[in-house]
Amino acid sequence: MDRRTYLVTAGSGASALLAGCLSDDSSDTEPDGDDETDPAGDESGTDSEPNPDPVIESYLEAAQAEDPDAMAAVVHSASPLQGLLTDPEWEFESSGTADLDALETEVVTADGSVDDVRELEGAEFWFSESDLEAEIDDAEIMLVRAELDGAAAGDGPGVYALVTEGDEWKIFWVESGDDTPDDPEDAFEPEIIDTDDAVVERIEWGVDAVDAPDGSDVETGYYARVHLTDEPGREADLIRIESTIASSTFEFYGESKDEPSTSWAGSWANVQLDSDGDQIVVTAVRGDTETVVHREHYEPSD
Repeated sequence: MDRRTYLVTAGSGASALLAGCLSDDSSDTEPDGDDETDPAGDESGTDSEPNPDPVIESYLEAAQAEDPDAMAAVVHSASPLQGLLTDPEWEFESSGTADLDALETEVVTADGSVDDVRELEGAEFWFSESDLEAEIDDAEIMLVRAELDGAAAGDGPGVYALVTEGDEWKIFWVESGDDTPDDPEDAFEPEIIDTDDAVVERIEWGVDAVDAPDGSDVETGYYARVHLTDEPGREADLIRIESTIASSTFEFYGESKDEPSTSWAGSWANVQLDSDGDQIVVTAVRGDTETVVHREHYEPSD
């Protein structure tokens, strides 16, 4: 079983969350048909002054509690997030301890449309084969900017597309915040190359994580495919692979969460890249010790 890390920040975008499942070919966008109620018991109905806070708070609280079922309960049944959140082959681990009481929201589009949803980051690709007009055109749509005051560095505000289902507001898509430096190389740290192939065998840069539909001009994004070695030189409780500029993360746990192992050997994962430059960091975690075993820069100008 793979364990997917979910950063508990207001700007954790849906594209980054879904990107991690591409290496497992789990990009199923079919809804599961469930229409559950808000686990917190809040009713954020569709009155003239809708309050988006309860549904966003419930989503982030469920993520912090490592409870994908509760996350799915506040996600629209037609959202591609449902396929990931309800997949029994995936687990979620919160890597954040953000103060959710510091959540600040602002309605940026009160009377939104399907076109507004399609314009959000990553939505054009994920919904390229979906008939959003048939799925949500008759619903109310609202875009909300959300930010956690004092959140960890690297977290920007997120834009949530909320869509009504029945008489409740549900999360349909999340656009990640963008606090990328003007020059990503300013944030680079010195490279550390795993020359012994103890963990990392190689990295493929600029790969297509998935194929765009035939005849589509949709950009599939910039990804790195990190291949882990077949013959590990160390054991670890988990191997973390991340892009520090695009803030995409993937983790491999051992067969037992509490025992170091090399069961991750021969695996690979896609992580999203910032097209202007990024760095891939691979970390081996054993107990309370985290060791960066590989750090490599992506410089598209080269």
